[in-house]
This record gives sequence, C-alpha cells and structure tokens, in this order.
Amino acid sequence: MEKLTKKQILQKSEDISRVLKTRGVSKKHLSFYKNPSQEELSRLGLAIPKKNAKRAIDRNRIKRLIREAFRKAKNLGTVDLVVKLHAPIGLKTKRRLREPERRVIQKQVQELFND
Repeated sequence: MEKLTKKQILQKSEDISRVLKTRGVSKKHLSFYKNPSQEELSRLGLAIPKKNAKRAIDRNRIKRLIREAFRKAKNLGTVDLVVKLHAPIGLKTKRRLREPERRVIQKQVQELFND
C-alpha cells in the first residue's frame, strides 16, 4: 500500500481551519470541504473525532478508506480537501463500524473523488 507524501497532507491547523470555513458538502456520515490549494498539488486533511467513532480500529479504517480513494483520484486538480466525520457511526451496533456502514462510507468517498 502506498503512502501519501508529507506534501500531500494538510498538517497545519491554520490550513485546516481555512478549508473548514468554506461551504462543505454533507453526506450521511461525512462532510467534504474544498478550497483552492496554495501549493502545486492536492492536499488532504482528515477530521475523524473520537466522539463520533469511539474505537481506534474504526477511526483508522475510515481514514484508510479516505486516503486510498484520494490516492486513486484522477481529476482533483490543485485543491485542499478536508474530510470530516460529522455523524456517529454504529448507533445500532454498540458504536462499532460494521460492513454496511463501511460500504456506505466507502461509496460516499468514491462519489466525491470520481466527480
């Protein structure tokens, strides 16, 4: 599995805050915020709070799904993108990410990157 380079990751809090101030697109579990990048390439920031995904396993799986879709995306241009988990997962399954929710999240991410 390939990794994102350090230049492809939004690390500074002021960069993430600047992107989060833009108008986002909300889906069932995720919100997507885009802003034109000040760099030459697209950068990704993730906001997956413990409040909405209690288990570290689930937070890491969601991050992995998002990063993989970001790597495979072709027509992003030069944007700063922040993906935020805004709704709790696993309300019916003791706060655990199960296969149906994983598929929904994966579909939401792929729709965003294939547009």
